Amino acid sequence: MNHHAIAIDGPAASGKSTMARALAERLGLVMVNSGAMYRAVTWKVLEEKINPTDAAAVRELVGRIRIDCGHDGTFSTISIDGVDPTPFLRSAEVNANVSAISAIPEVREKLVALQRDYLKSTHVVMEGRDIGSVVFPETPFKIYIDADPSVRNHRRSDDGEVDSVETRDAADSSRTTAPLVIADGATVLDTSKLSIEGAIKAAIDILRAQGFPMKQSETLKITGEEPDHAPMMRWIYWLGWMSFGAAYRTLFGLRIIGRENIIHNGPVLIASNHQSFLDPPLIGNLYKTEMVFFARKTLFKGIGKWLYPKWNAIPVDQDRPDMSSMKTVIRKLKEGWRVLVFPEGARTLDGEIGQAASGIGLIAAKAGVPIQPVRIFGADEALPRGSGKIRFARITVKVGRPIVLTPEELKSYSGKTGYEALTNRIMDAIKDL
Repeated sequence: MNHHAIAIDGPAASGKSTMARALAERLGLVMVNSGAMYRAVTWKVLEEKINPTDAAAVRELVGRIRIDCGHDGTFSTISIDGVDPTPFLRSAEVNANVSAISAIPEVREKLVALQRDYLKSTHVVMEGRDIGSVVFPETPFKIYIDADPSVRNHRRSDDGEVDSVETRDAADSSRTTAPLVIADGATVLDTSKLSIEGAIKAAIDILRAQGFPMKQSETLKITGEEPDHAPMMRWIYWLGWMSFGAAYRTLFGLRIIGRENIIHNGPVLIASNHQSFLDPPLIGNLYKTEMVFFARKTLFKGIGKWLYPKWNAIPVDQDRPDMSSMKTVIRKLKEGWRVLVFPEGARTLDGEIGQAASGIGLIAAKAGVPIQPVRIFGADEALPRGSGKIRFARITVKVGRPIVLTPEELKSYSGKTGYEALTNRIMDAIKDL
């Protein structure tokens, strides 16, 4: 059987990994992150205390180590001498030296052979800097992802990286072996002004034009579009959605900034600051489909016992949070739901963002879905904590660029320390809005 390869190339922070992951999930392919392979070798070089600029020593190392590449049915995997280096691939030391290691011909020769081996067993979407020009030059399915340097630097910062994309660009484009170029036959896709969903749809259109074999029955899944007969909101949810939406626009002059960042398809973990009882329906009005959210256990009394489950609320004990609630949320995300979580747990007392628990990091790491950071302004003035009186205050909601974790990042965010690190990254994204 002949297997297909989709080549995704582009400079640092252009959105290659996000695009490759989305295409792999929607088209049913295996995503191969070629950059992780070069990072793995770089990690091994540093682990062996070898100077990355000593090409001879690096060549000797690469000649004797065992690199095992495979996949789990969805994402590529790698180990070196039986060790999974994934948790260390995004370290500052690896970031600083991966370009130098990648420029060594013998390193590229060995890894390119391993990359080509994937096609022996499966269809792939592979992202990197020389996939269409060197690894799979004969594939007709090539996309070069690009974006303005200022946009890419901002994305790099959002991802927790501190290196400059201009520095990476210069190193990748000037190396003698397999420099970063636009491969023959590749279509350039500039994502500077595109939302993630917009970029994915544009890529799908490019692949369709290039002749990628897409079954007609898979069209809706591939594009993420909903058919005309898609089920409507249940009437009780729709009634709350419409009523709250009208009230927010009329009473509070609701303003939404960053609509282009909203993910309209597939599962999403929405992480927002928490100012008021107004917050859950406020966030719910960003989306045109039902969503799931946590609600205090004490609210499930009287009519709330009937109403809150109808609105997809999951009861949680704020004083004694339990794993069963988090397991329910993770299951919902894996089933394709949008889920709203307030990392702080309780409403703010002074309007400022408070300390978050590590639960959001655990949920995000276990579910592995895109994370939508959101920040609310003014809801604490419209309905302050401890007050039952509505005030006429302007409410603004800012929607941030989604955080889409790569497979290696998901592996690195494990255990208590990893969950706390991911929680901090999510909270920083909210605070930056």
